[in-house]
Amino acid sequence: MPKLEDPLKKAILAMPEPEKDKLLLKLVAKDEMLVAKLHHQLLEDDSDTEQQRQTLLDEIEKMASYEYFDTPGWLMMAMRDFNGYITRHVKITKDKHGEVLLTIALVNRPFSKHRPMLDKHAGRAETFAEYVVKKADFVMKKLAKIHPDYYVEFEDEVNEMLEHLHSYKPCLPWLREFPLPKKFSY
Repeated sequence: MPKLEDPLKKAILAMPEPEKDKLLLKLVAKDEMLVAKLHHQLLEDDSDTEQQRQTLLDEIEKMASYEYFDTPGWLMMAMRDFNGYITRHVKITKDKHGEVLLTIALVNRPFSKHRPMLDKHAGRAETFAEYVVKKADFVMKKLAKIHPDYYVEFEDEVNEMLEHLHSYKPCLPWLREFPLPKKFSY
């Protein structure tokens, strides 16, 4: 992003208020993410963040329940799409708690719903295994930044995630590169 020179800054600040406001609104409207952030900051509250988080959890559950995933690759592509939604949610709301919760769900739900298919195609699951192990590593790093009082809320889900990874053979080589504990406790 280009930096404004001092003379231009001064000229903009010297503009009449109505002109500045019109210019500001025009510029803000060009950045979709900025519009979403401002909408969240100015017009929403914590209950809206909770509702958006729950909507994403429901969508992850629905995605994981689809029966048409016939290979780990297709499942991973859907997971990557949903990771983008999680990232967007966090950029807009700064919902660190939700980021951990949603990412754990993104790893756990597909394992819970599609384990037979994943086991059947374990020989073709290297990229899927790499993806879920990296997501789990991401979760563990984010958890370390959250206040320990919140760990109790995540313990069961994190242990479920770690169990899935440590019991799925294609993940084992990746677990050597990203050493994750077998059990999470606070």
